[in-house]
Amino acid sequence: MATLHKNECVPGAGQEGGSSGRIMDASWLGWVKTNLERNCAPVEIRQILLDNGFSPGEIRAAMGASYPEDDLGVDYEGLSKIRITSPESDAVRVDSDKIQLYTLESFLNDTQCDELVAMVNQNLRPSTVTLESKDKYFRTSSTCYLTESGAPTVEAVDKKIASTLGINITYSEPIQGQKYLPGQQFKAHTDFFEPRTEEYQKHCRHTGNRTWTFMIYLTDVENGGGTAFPEIGRTFHPKKGMALAWNNLGRDGVPNRFTLHCGEPVVAGEKIIITKWFREKGAGKMF
Repeated sequence: MATLHKNECVPGAGQEGGSSGRIMDASWLGWVKTNLERNCAPVEIRQILLDNGFSPGEIRAAMGASYPEDDLGVDYEGLSKIRITSPESDAVRVDSDKIQLYTLESFLNDTQCDELVAMVNQNLRPSTVTLESKDKYFRTSSTCYLTESGAPTVEAVDKKIASTLGINITYSEPIQGQKYLPGQQFKAHTDFFEPRTEEYQKHCRHTGNRTWTFMIYLTDVENGGGTAFPEIGRTFHPKKGMALAWNNLGRDGVPNRFTLHCGEPVVAGEKIIITKWFREKGAGKMF
């Protein structure tokens, strides 16, 4: 590593381009520690780390109490304590210390589900992925964006999701609908974007990474179509009106690999869901 001088924070030899692991490797952690000990400006340290592709969560975890608390900061601790996590919430937390994952029975009634199903069926197109895969069967569902419809039901559900979580709706993406016919699936994936990748640079530059996912089943499924979380050994079977919600990040803002999940193949019937994702950045206060 190159010699580091006080107030001269530059990456060491071989450090350019960021780390290849999920979290900061030992050499980068050592670089941060050395610069902090030599009283380099924390804002400058953070900027170099950002320039090398590290996420704010990773940087916060590495810098600890030295992390600059300014407009770039994201309240990850607050995100882990939002309204849905409170004792007053109707949500039930899944028994796991590896992930914040909640279920909400009967989040929508049959009438609401049926209205949304009709809208989904009118606007479908083949689903895509943000990261190209050589497996053409990785995601085989159909997709639409319901917010484009401007329907009162969509607006009401949009607001209900944000209110249930306790996050300002300006920190969210439009509601997306997905339909799975027999044989269709979405193989194991995460909803967050992997830091230090082209995918992250493309999709997180303006709005930051994804924080919470909120998914609602609009139909029962005769057979198959479960949502599986292999890292915690849990599978949830579609139930009309039921919602799942989970935090894609840890309390330090680092992406949580235990949120890996998949939409299992539908065997019989149809599976129709809607999903809404929340982001690190938005307008106004997050909570």
